[in-house]
Amino acid sequence: MDYAQIDSTLKVSLREDAAFLHGFWHGLNAGNESWDLKAWLDALVKEFDISSMPAQLLKDFQRIHDVSSEQLAEDPLSITLLLPSDDEPLKLRAYALQQFCQGYLYGLGLGNRIQNWKTLPKEFREWIEDITHISQLDESSVQESNNDESDFTDLSEYVRLAVGHIAEHLAPQAKPTVH
Repeated sequence: MDYAQIDSTLKVSLREDAAFLHGFWHGLNAGNESWDLKAWLDALVKEFDISSMPAQLLKDFQRIHDVSSEQLAEDPLSITLLLPSDDEPLKLRAYALQQFCQGYLYGLGLGNRIQNWKTLPKEFREWIEDITHISQLDESSVQESNNDESDFTDLSEYVRLAVGHIAEHLAPQAKPTVH
């Protein structure tokens, strides 16, 4: 998926960016017992008060759903976060990671799978707490330096793996379809 292309389409119709909505998808997927394209579109309409969905926006939502579902079905630990490319400024990438985490937490919180957060295994609670801290990242403090670049790489990899692990244990198991 191309972050810049999807993000520009979303900005025309919504205030949220591509990273936030991708995180929202992953949070909803992990947090709900049944999950499909219709549930995703229904959640978008309800949560973001979308009165009409232009064809390109619908295509982008479907692409986010299809690619994310496919990645989870293949291997939850190999998902790719929808973030700006590495040639974009680090502040923009840090902001997008923060937005992904906010969207993820928002979607996870709307789900019905977790009835009592305190009953989750310790590592789940730690992953969610860490994602919460990353969602509060102040991208204005990010500098274009090798240290900050390395920290960003580590954080984005951590988020990717945490989301993958949570999906592996909580999300409904997708059954591959045989064609």
